[in-house]
Amino acid sequence: MKTLPLKLSNAIDRELAPLSMDKLTAACSDLTQRYALGQFIDNQLHRQAYIAARLPATYGVSQEVFRRIEPLLKPVKSLLDLGAGMGSLAWAAHEMMANLERVTLFEKDVEFLRLGQHLTQENLHPLQLAWCRHDITKEDIFPSHDAVVLSYVLNELSLNEQTHVLEKAYEAADNLLILIEPGTPEGFGHILKARQLLTERGAYVIAPCSHNAPCPLTPTYKEGKDWCHFSVRIPRGKYHMRVKDAALPYEDEKYSYLVVSPHPVSDPKARVIKAPIRKTGHVILDLCMQNTELERRIISKSDGKIYPKARAIDWGDEWNW
Repeated sequence: MKTLPLKLSNAIDRELAPLSMDKLTAACSDLTQRYALGQFIDNQLHRQAYIAARLPATYGVSQEVFRRIEPLLKPVKSLLDLGAGMGSLAWAAHEMMANLERVTLFEKDVEFLRLGQHLTQENLHPLQLAWCRHDITKEDIFPSHDAVVLSYVLNELSLNEQTHVLEKAYEAADNLLILIEPGTPEGFGHILKARQLLTERGAYVIAPCSHNAPCPLTPTYKEGKDWCHFSVRIPRGKYHMRVKDAALPYEDEKYSYLVVSPHPVSDPKARVIKAPIRKTGHVILDLCMQNTELERRIISKSDGKIYPKARAIDWGDEWNW
């Protein structure tokens, strides 16, 4: 379970404490309805509702994606966050990127930017944070960084805007371009289109795919049956619990993601693309293989040392046995 850093939890408390719970709950409900209609944040109360209901999840997903590619993050000293919102990704990067020195955050909403500055102020030392008010759909060039991230951004852009931003983001990524979207059919659809566009421009896919060929889930996705997504368990803070009138102290956040690089990848691994099915005496794993095939493996006690590893593996992990 992805626990919020204490400093972030305290910063959220300080921001939301002056609000009445009734007003915050109503704003969260309104924001949820707007999202369902394809509309987005409209006022300051919506922004504060986002802090209560969504910021912990975006932080947790970012941290989980970074955890899965952690060996690739060791050389990363600079990070560009495009469409940074309130900077939840910077918190995750601060925790997961050991050699990170500076983060540049592009955000067009001035109130989001101010809230992000307020939440991160003095909390992410020694990172150098540069908050910049920019509309990423209007920029012709982004400054080069070791890693560039678009997190929960593509779903808010038109197709033409997606193409423009992806091309410019890839040009700015010296080592890694990381895309994160909701783990819905629509979110995966954005990832799928981005994957095709980027590979056509010479990008090498690093994760979660085990190959650079067309995604083998495309046919089932187009039929509305299956899509590539993963899940991370997010603890609910006190405001999150209250505004959602939740009984459980956690929620499972579904996400889709893609990591590409301008440099070739060595020794790609198969990946577990569905929750393992654990039965008495055997485990069922659904894998995306290096040979572009989808494969279901049944691993039993008779398989020796592989069996304990299969019992311990999780949805989204690499499989290299």
